Order: sequence, then structure tokens, then C-alpha cells
Amino acid sequence: MAIGKAVVTGASRGIGKASAIALAKIGFDVAITARTVSKEDQAPEPSGLSNTMLPGSLEETAEIIRSHNAQALPVYMDLMDKDQLVPTAEKIIDSLGRVDVLLSNAVYSGPGNYGRFLDNDLDDVADRIFGNVTAQMFFLKPILASMVERGSGILLFMTSAAAYECPFAMPGKGGWGSAYTVSKGGFHRLAIQLGYEYGIDGITALNLQPGLVATERVKIVRGPVENVASLGVDPEIIGEVIAHITSNISDYVSGETIQLQKVATELGIIPR
Repeated sequence: MAIGKAVVTGASRGIGKASAIALAKIGFDVAITARTVSKEDQAPEPSGLSNTMLPGSLEETAEIIRSHNAQALPVYMDLMDKDQLVPTAEKIIDSLGRVDVLLSNAVYSGPGNYGRFLDNDLDDVADRIFGNVTAQMFFLKPILASMVERGSGILLFMTSAAAYECPFAMPGKGGWGSAYTVSKGGFHRLAIQLGYEYGIDGITALNLQPGLVATERVKIVRGPVENVASLGVDPEIIGEVIAHITSNISDYVSGETIQLQKVATELGIIPR
């Protein structure tokens, strides 16, 4: 019998896939969302920097989840399809019966991420802000409401150093662009705010900072993110730490930012 019900967005590959599998390993049934449902749906890396097809699909993630004797619920979701975000969340709640954990991992992937501000098309910037902030709130609202009604729930938001640190390199040369940092900054504040507003209702909201992670997409793009591709940890390490945090949520303070690779080192997952 499952110990809980989790939702992981952006779970066809990368951190989302690894986290969904790690949660299944510790006993969670998992609903997973992404645009790539099957191998037939696979598409090229969306930034336009590579024509290589992205590996991974929800069907493949679901198969691995089920191999760990957990239930998997693969659900198509496009962050840019505003009208479907709330119905998709409601469908997941109805199918799972309840949601104990939401890992908001999906981000908007498209052009305009690696250029300097004056080089960006502002329509691309607007899309990124919608996908990384507004869309997240649409999908989150029904899930949070159901958690508050039950009196408990865990919200895990995949943040980035771009949300709160100064740039360490120029966009396109290893650093992040203005559209990305502004959108992730808004998303980062959401966990802090919700932790404050709904802590009295049994909700724990955390920002999770994964550090450099060599995901499939990063390895394909390389070029502007070569430092991440070369120095990043495997997504499986991040997934394992997220499962640990979920199992030990009382050790964490709502609204705080958790450095996942630091936790991985303390747990011995990453050598000191």
C-alpha cells in the first residue's frame, strides 16, 4: 500500500523523471506530467540550438515507476495551454484521491534563454514568465486548495541560483539570461509566500536548489551551458535527495531554500 500520493511535473526526463522514480522507490504513487507522452511524441530540443531529438517520455518513466510496485499516472500537460492547467490538476486530484506532495519541476523551454536583454524578443520573455510563474500558479491552486482542506501537504519548488544570486558569467557563455532569472525569481518567491500564508494549515513549502545538473537537455545543448554539462551531477542524485527530504519533512522549515547537493554530500551520496 502506498505511503502517499505525489505529483511531479516535467517528469519525462531529467530531474523530474529521477525524482518521480525516487519517490516511487520509497512507496509513493506518482502522477507525472509533461508534453512528451510517448516515444512517438519526442521532439527536438526546444531552444532552437540543436536539432537532436530529446530522449525520454512519460510512458518510459511510468514503466519504471510501476517496476517499483507503485502506481503511475502519466498525464499530458503543456504549461503554455492556460485553459487546461486547472482541469489537468483537478483530473489528477480525482484520479489519485488526494495529493500529499507536489514537486513543481517543469519549466518553460523555448527561445530567448541565452541572449543578453537587448537581443531578446520580448514576446519570448513574456512566454517564459508565463510558463515559469503564472502557469505554475494556475496548476498549483486546485492542488493547494485540496491540501488545505485536508490539513496537510508538501510543496516542493525547483528553484535556481538565477533566482537570487548575481550572475557568474554572461548569457550564452555559461550564465543565465534576464528572462530566465526574472521568471525564476518570481517562482522562488512563491514558496516563501505560501509557506508563510499556509503554514497554519499544515502546508510545508520549500525551494529546492539542485545546483549544476547534467540533464539530457543540457548535454544536448552544451555550448552556452558547457559548464553544467561538464560539471553537473546526475539527475538521479537529485531525485534521491528529494525523496529523503520528503521522508524527513519535519526537519525542514517552511519557506527555506534547500541546497540539494549539500544535503547529498551530508548523506554520503556525493563524496566530500
